[in-house]
Amino acid sequence: MPATSISQSLFLLPIAERVAIADQLYASVPEDWQREADQAWLAEAERRSTEMNQDPDTEMSHEKFLSGIQVNRGQA
Repeated sequence: MPATSISQSLFLLPIAERVAIADQLYASVPEDWQREADQAWLAEAERRSTEMNQDPDTEMSHEKFLSGIQVNRGQA
């Protein structure tokens, strides 16, 4: 079965089952990969924080961020 069909089927499961599967999948990821991913996310957060400190105009409110998501969803 193609991966797209599997993922579409998974989205039809009840929430509790989806969460359980997601937990199992995450637990199956090797620790060194998780550590690298965590470090990459931290580096990105630090980069963005530095960028906002250097140019406060790049900072946006939570509401503005969420409204941008809603606009982009309408275009997809």
